[in-house]
Amino acid sequence: MKRLLICAAALLMLTGCFNLNNQADPTPQPSVSAELSDTPEPITPVNGGTLRVPMRPPKTLNPLLNEDASVDSVLKLLFEPLVTQDSSFTPVPNLASFNFASDGMSVTVTLREGLKWSDGLAITSDDIVFSLETLRNAPDTVVYKSSVRNISAAYTILDEKKVKLQFLQPYSGMAYEFCFPIIPKHYYENQTDPSGDINMTPVGNGLFVFDSYTSMKQMKLNFNPDTYRKSPYFASVEAVIVPDQQSELNAFEQRLIDVVSAELAQWGRYRNNTDTNIDEYSTMYFDFIGFNFNNEILAKPEVREAVASAVSIPDMITDIYLEHASRAYTPVNPDSWLFEPEVAQYGFDLSLAENLFKSAGYNNAAALRILVNSENDERVKIAGILSENLGKIGVGTTVESLQYDEYVNKLNGKDFDIFIGGFNLSAAPDLSFAFGSANGAENMFSYKDETMNALLASAFASAGGVAYQKAVSDLQKHIAKELPCVSLVFRKSAMLSDRRILGDKHPVMFNIYSDINQWFMNRDR
Repeated sequence: MKRLLICAAALLMLTGCFNLNNQADPTPQPSVSAELSDTPEPITPVNGGTLRVPMRPPKTLNPLLNEDASVDSVLKLLFEPLVTQDSSFTPVPNLASFNFASDGMSVTVTLREGLKWSDGLAITSDDIVFSLETLRNAPDTVVYKSSVRNISAAYTILDEKKVKLQFLQPYSGMAYEFCFPIIPKHYYENQTDPSGDINMTPVGNGLFVFDSYTSMKQMKLNFNPDTYRKSPYFASVEAVIVPDQQSELNAFEQRLIDVVSAELAQWGRYRNNTDTNIDEYSTMYFDFIGFNFNNEILAKPEVREAVASAVSIPDMITDIYLEHASRAYTPVNPDSWLFEPEVAQYGFDLSLAENLFKSAGYNNAAALRILVNSENDERVKIAGILSENLGKIGVGTTVESLQYDEYVNKLNGKDFDIFIGGFNLSAAPDLSFAFGSANGAENMFSYKDETMNALLASAFASAGGVAYQKAVSDLQKHIAKELPCVSLVFRKSAMLSDRRILGDKHPVMFNIYSDINQWFMNRDR
């Protein structure tokens, strides 16, 4: 399991109910500053208008059968999940409260009162069970398939609002497996609709309701008057069908859509564009320097510390990432509630690096090969800096900059000494895939350490928030001390929006539209 967990509220939810007010929308009220609006006085939010967003051509509008992340982003406007995640990667109860058993083997899920589907019928426990079964029977390629991997098929419906679920094994990140939407049993179980395919005419429970879909052109949504959350200011949303990411950016530049998500290389050219708002958010994309532990010299901890001391990460953040990244000390994002700041840290010190290489008996008999994938500009620059700095202290290197497929083949064949890489991690930090070697497992570093295996197992299975936090803290301290890799940065992404789109916009990695009910349009711009 590769999910990564998340703020102090999560500590409580593993042993008892979520602290949830079933009546109030936790989203703050809008506040638009004079700086944001470019006017001396705050702008009063106004109702109305249509927000235009991008979406790939959907194969289905059933969120539990959908395989496309772009389609899922828009379907979040139609379907609410049981649990959401906030900017600190904290799981936040949404449709229900969760009471996890102390042994980590079950949970009682209780729906909040007054929830309705967009056709007016009440949301019940049957809908939760039906949604779980839909995912269980869905192809492995659907977005939320992994959510049911640790949930037993033995469901116990306690009443119309409450269901008890059993787990196959204790998993400390189980709260995050409930970040999937639910669908109405009464509508989807029939699989027939006189007006057409029910999977293309959705009935949901979100801020907006489905109006119409025109193939390869657009989907129209209208405001949902029965939403339990604070009502949005926008009267409608138009999802414009675009084939790919570059087409999204082109459509945004032509003002055919109002919002788009962009990576570092894409949004840089908008930094000085007064017609564009830029709202950054943290991601789980982790960049690092990796080692091949089959190389005897790199298996020595002082050599790995020397490599860590041969790069200036703050300078990289400024010069390579243009300040659009956070320094990483371990593979846990510093914005996460699980981040442990009291770990071993390594500053830029070439003299120390030189002495550490000498003390390890390095004789420069063969140049160290630094592997990097050529299409990733940031990684290529890091490889160049590392090679140059090691050269300054008499350590010979060669840089192999290869196309991605060749790069992966070299990694899989262990045909490298050092490589510049990245992991797109999830919210619950199970790092066994990276550093684990229990039961003969092979990781990409060829790294083996029994203490690491024990810490990984503890972090995976700890029941209860306090125990889990300590387990992940201990794991981070060991990673920072052992240096199976040199942690560099967690990248940031950005939501770009038209300057007319105002309000308190706080996109998060898992849903850039999470606070869309706080946005509004300034039609005077």
